[in-house]
Amino acid sequence: MPDGAMAEASTADYGILDRLLHRVAFAHPRLQRALADLENDLFKRQMKTVAVERPVFVTGLPRAGTTLLLEWLYGTGEFATFTYRQMPFVLSPLLWHRLSAGSRRTEDLRARAHGDDMMIGHDSPEAFEEVLWINYLSSTLFNDGGMNTLDGSDLNAEFRDSYRRLARKIVCLATIERAQHPTPRYLSKNNANIGRFPAIFSVFADAMLLCCVRDPIAQAASLHRQHGRFNALHDGDVFAERYMAWVGHHDFGRNFRPVRFTRKVATASPDELSFWLQYWIDGYRHALANATSQVHFVCFDSLLREGADGLARVASCVGLQAPSRLTDAADQLRAPTTADVDIDRLPESMVIEARALYQDLTTRAV
Repeated sequence: MPDGAMAEASTADYGILDRLLHRVAFAHPRLQRALADLENDLFKRQMKTVAVERPVFVTGLPRAGTTLLLEWLYGTGEFATFTYRQMPFVLSPLLWHRLSAGSRRTEDLRARAHGDDMMIGHDSPEAFEEVLWINYLSSTLFNDGGMNTLDGSDLNAEFRDSYRRLARKIVCLATIERAQHPTPRYLSKNNANIGRFPAIFSVFADAMLLCCVRDPIAQAASLHRQHGRFNALHDGDVFAERYMAWVGHHDFGRNFRPVRFTRKVATASPDELSFWLQYWIDGYRHALANATSQVHFVCFDSLLREGADGLARVASCVGLQAPSRLTDAADQLRAPTTADVDIDRLPESMVIEARALYQDLTTRAV
């Protein structure tokens, strides 16, 4: 029985057993939940030995450095988070760890599908937490081809309990796999959480949230390119499209489900750059309006300029025990590959609004 296959890979990277296992795991949401309930009983004693304290949530619209920040924080050794080995039974990581013990694959790095030269392997951290939201809150989460923003009143007791248990399981798994002491803190990366600040804090009152942001024109252009890239990928690979829908990656391509930050109807198509710049404005205006003292904005452009000094402030912000483990990642900071953007293609008023908002965000940034 294979352990978690790589996300964002093409069908050619999956054997028949892999594809069948993923279809079984995700075709029936109740199966994931039933296994999670079984796991609660089987691992009750182990789960009691750990607690989820001061968890850290990384979010922001895609293409702002959220994956890099996830990897750097995870690399400090002070956190536990999802990796590709938890696929496809994301909601029962302890049980799947035991069942797949005899067939774990060795690390095999490959470039992820975004074309940004980032390498991923079976032990790389990834954003799989969205599977929980979809399984328990699907009817609340999705609306008219998009996704709703959520606050505490949108969450039911079953979801809250399951969320806390899943975080505890991930922490518990880290102590088993790595014999990690002291107990690591839960770390999450989920871009969709940019529309859920109040909901997150209603479940984890002592959470800290890092919201990544980047120059609006550059980030909107990157979002636009990725949407086209994943449209092409999904057109030629049905399994890849289904896979990304199963794990809740609705950021681009044929699976794109925009977060409804406002009630305004978009006048542009996602095939147009102006759509993504307006989406950037709506997303970060919503984030700024819902930011509390526990929300910290992280400006990727500032990190590029400041290097280790910028990462030191992030380390201080999240309370790392060994800040040097994060600041040592400064040599990995590099400017993203960007294409020239024709500003004349964008409404002048929209560009002015985006840049003013960006200034507000950078003023508040870590």
